[in-house]
Amino acid sequence: MKTSSFKRRPYFAASAVFFAAVFAGQLLSCAATSPAAKTVDPAKAVTELAPVTRLAAKPSEGVYYSLFVRSFADSNGDGIGDFNGITAKLDYLNDGNDLTTSDLGITGIWLLPIFPSPSYHGYDVDDYYNVNPDYGTMEDFENMVAECKKRGISVIIDMTCNHSSSYNDWFKASRDPNDPHHDWYRWAKEGDPRYNLKQQMWGHDLWNEDFKNKGYYYAGLFGKHMPEFNLDNKELRAEFKKVMKFWFDKGVSGFRYDAAGHVYNRAELAAGEESASKAVAWWKEIIDYNKSVYPDQYSLGEVWENNSVRAQYVAGLGSCFHFDIGDKYIADELKYNDAGKNTYANMLESDLGRYARSNPDYIDAPFLSNHDQPRVGGVLRGDTAKLKTAAAMYLLSEGVPFIYYGEELGMKSGTKDETKRTPMLWNTSNSAGIPKDKMQTTWAAASDCIYNKKTLSVAEQEKDPSSLLEYYKRLIRVKTAHPALFKGRLHAVDTGAAGISSWAMVCDTERAFVMHNLSKEEVTFSVPADYADLAAVFVSGTDVAVNGSQITIPSLGTVVLAGN
Repeated sequence: MKTSSFKRRPYFAASAVFFAAVFAGQLLSCAATSPAAKTVDPAKAVTELAPVTRLAAKPSEGVYYSLFVRSFADSNGDGIGDFNGITAKLDYLNDGNDLTTSDLGITGIWLLPIFPSPSYHGYDVDDYYNVNPDYGTMEDFENMVAECKKRGISVIIDMTCNHSSSYNDWFKASRDPNDPHHDWYRWAKEGDPRYNLKQQMWGHDLWNEDFKNKGYYYAGLFGKHMPEFNLDNKELRAEFKKVMKFWFDKGVSGFRYDAAGHVYNRAELAAGEESASKAVAWWKEIIDYNKSVYPDQYSLGEVWENNSVRAQYVAGLGSCFHFDIGDKYIADELKYNDAGKNTYANMLESDLGRYARSNPDYIDAPFLSNHDQPRVGGVLRGDTAKLKTAAAMYLLSEGVPFIYYGEELGMKSGTKDETKRTPMLWNTSNSAGIPKDKMQTTWAAASDCIYNKKTLSVAEQEKDPSSLLEYYKRLIRVKTAHPALFKGRLHAVDTGAAGISSWAMVCDTERAFVMHNLSKEEVTFSVPADYADLAAVFVSGTDVAVNGSQITIPSLGTVVLAGN
């Protein structure tokens, strides 16, 4: 029989050892390190959205928000998002005040490409020392970064070192075989036995003949409009370091390196030329340089490969996006309400073990979906309960999680890239008595936006305490308030209960124990003895119950315990 429950007694006392400390107001290593802590009631944040004292402060800590500038917020009415729009909406992301709950509470922003580019997505860069005029001026960018810093938000920007635009002045100069820039790109002459100039890559020609210089071919892994750099060239390497320094001086805290696993792609190299080791050496060189400029920098790479390959790159980059977590590990378990034998935690521990062997100082970067993948809102068919659990599973795991803009609303997409990058849903029409948001972007084709006809906007979800948006706010707050959760290492811990996915997070000042019930029924089990002394710091709903040493978690519920 359930002798006590949150539904009946929201702040019950020591009948459950592992809940006792929190109701005495003790949050252990999250104690009053800031004046705000004196006015924050930690017990309230256990079961509802409430203020917390956020301790994650470095660029390499906390929670990031992936933001496509074009789609986020439009300040001048041209339908396209811009830097001033982001600045105007910063209070939605983090207002800089621990005592409020109206903001998401994120601690960092990753801006998708901001450089001048002939494409809407911006991954083919015309000029590495300027900003896309669609998004505003350099002064607008600098002002946005300054406003972010006032709120404790770190800004990292997308950086493409693998290729440029074919309109880039560097590439234009390289088309002259006698120009010093020629060796900045991967060129091959017709008849060179080291290269297969007929090779296909992802349905297109890898090598493209220069119409001005017949017999000369340049590599374009992602198409002829994106010529590949030759990072063996020392002058190019030095130039990229100048680029990094330029943007550090503008106030950024680091970079997200696009296509990091392709800078020495085997397909474009001469026969017998080494690939992975040269790539890792390049990334170690650039990360070491970044640290020499800004010791607290946080940069990470996109290595969309299997985990064993990605682990090699962690040796140089230090941090990589953890592909497979969202669209495979989490989505598969939630689709079938099956935790297996604590499969998710065990797979994570295995993956992270590889990273640790490659680089003991690695930082993981989990995410559910991104600008290249179908949105998780669609993958899980808009099931809010499952989307809440999916969020908890990756936000409360190890490392620095990245939220793709609109994910906190449950935004959906198709498989076409443009559908994954549609406008942020502030409030698209005069619905539910809420006026249309003046900063709503409108650049995307209507046919690409059809997947979100029924997705509730920010304005609508802010009015509902049980919405997905409000749940994200709670998760982000518990993540950033507990050192074990934002800088601890993950260890799979099997409770032995069917349907329960669980793990411990441990750092030098705190331990945490995270539990999710992925099954369709409530599950009662005993908290492992090593963690039974910890306090509850997060409970997903009011129907969690305890009976002596046992805990009952409802279907798709989450509980987090923490202490030292």
